[in-house]
Amino acid sequence: MRGYQLVSGSSGVYQAEEARISQGVVESNHTGYSGTGFVNLTNTAGSYAEWTVQAGAAAGATLDLRYANGTTVDRPMDITVNGTRIATGRPFPPTANWDTWATASLPIALKAGANTIRATSTTADGGPNLDRITIR
Repeated sequence: MRGYQLVSGSSGVYQAEEARISQGVVESNHTGYSGTGFVNLTNTAGSYAEWTVQAGAAAGATLDLRYANGTTVDRPMDITVNGTRIATGRPFPPTANWDTWATASLPIALKAGANTIRATSTTADGGPNLDRITIR
């Protein structure tokens, strides 16, 4: 897992395949992803991807999670920042197929220094496939 430096006032893109993954794998068998692949979380509650982001200063930001959900059901996730749950059961609704990517956005607060962002599956269906997060 890599750490990244987010310079205050700039954007940061962090690939899912570079995140810490619990109960999931990096794959590249669907099209449209960025980077070298995407994370396919195991179909179980509690599977997650976690990123460490360095912020130059404490600041409010927007977290964009790029995902694909080729099923017909929502695949909700809990989102935590620095151990604090900021979204419970955040919806990740179906996309047209596993090759179609969408973005879910939510506001977050970052502290100066290292920040941990985790997206955790909340149902037995697991989470959606995750391509990347963007901090803006």
